[in-house]
Amino acid sequence: SLREMDDPIGYQVGSFAERYLRDELNISESRLRALGSPEDYAKALKDGPNKGGVAAIVDERPYVELFLSKNCAYRIVGQEFTKSGWGFAFPRDSPLAIDLSTAILELAENGDLQRIHDKWLMKNACTLENAELESDRLHLKSFWGLFLICGVACVLALFLYFVQIIRQLYNPKPGEDGDAIARENHDSSSLRSTRLQRFLSLMDEKEDVSKAGSKKRKIDGSVKDTSGSGSRRSRGFDRERSLNSVNPLD
Repeated sequence: SLREMDDPIGYQVGSFAERYLRDELNISESRLRALGSPEDYAKALKDGPNKGGVAAIVDERPYVELFLSKNCAYRIVGQEFTKSGWGFAFPRDSPLAIDLSTAILELAENGDLQRIHDKWLMKNACTLENAELESDRLHLKSFWGLFLICGVACVLALFLYFVQIIRQLYNPKPGEDGDAIARENHDSSSLRSTRLQRFLSLMDEKEDVSKAGSKKRKIDGSVKDTSGSGSRRSRGFDRERSLNSVNPLD
């Protein structure tokens, strides 16, 4: 927040914001920067605190909205500071006070007040909602690191898998059809066909082994459950028999 950070804060020259920041928010006067025009606002925000600019600007909302209507690169953040709003002052018992208050209420009720606001403060279709959505939106490039890790892991797993298959293909175990492959070295087409068949058979064996392993784990779990229930029944029978044995004879 503005109170916790040490970056400079801008305000409009002659505005009550200087006194409000200094007296009510207890912000050091050395952090306050006086700005005189919308161009000064834009330059100070663009430069930032590291280049002699400011980190934020505090001003009345109408002035801020007028500035944002021409500078879409910035937006309002955080909640508003609680302070009295705008008003008109008239002499005591002036008849204009009632007429003006009635006219303002009518403009607010029929929507003309909002249309006037949108006409003068939203000229270039630079709405605060669009700026906020664009700043908070996640793009595809935001997840490039995650995609890179997943892709490298998948490629590495496939590479190791095929290396294992090819190693078994060219180095068969004793008793397998490696002798048949050696006898058919004179026929290159037959050798390629045999190796292709062996490659496919190794792929099938890998799938069968994985299925057999999952079935074995299920069977082991069921055997443990049945053995546990059987042991509990046997312990219950022994307990009942021991209790019966201690009963005295009549």
